[in-house]
Amino acid sequence: MPLQDLPAGHEFPPESLIITATEAAAYTAAVGNTSAQPAERVPSMAVIAAGLSRIIKHLGLANGTVEVVHASQEASFNRPVTPEETLEIRATLKSNAERRGSRFATVEMLFVDESGKEVASASSLILVNAT
Repeated sequence: MPLQDLPAGHEFPPESLIITATEAAAYTAAVGNTSAQPAERVPSMAVIAAGLSRIIKHLGLANGTVEVVHASQEASFNRPVTPEETLEIRATLKSNAERRGSRFATVEMLFVDESGKEVASASSLILVNAT
């Protein structure tokens, strides 16, 4: 369903997320973090970025027909994530509004481990402009 048709409160289907040590190392290199140890722990924002990219794909916004800007980010972690750890992403569309031809959407995500404990939470504001 297109983003403009989704109501605030829409819950996305839960989705599994596994970040490998190779993916963690690539993220670390891309952001220039020389102090990270991606073989031992996944960079915190790599978890959030991976989760948000999946939601953006669910919304059909990753096909190049619209411009998507990641406008703001809040995140909280209860513990580090290790490479190859299985997490479940539970995401909700918190708000979805159009202003002056642009769409502003806030996505809230919970990242839960296999024992059901919350590892992290995040709130991401994305701005969508039609191209």
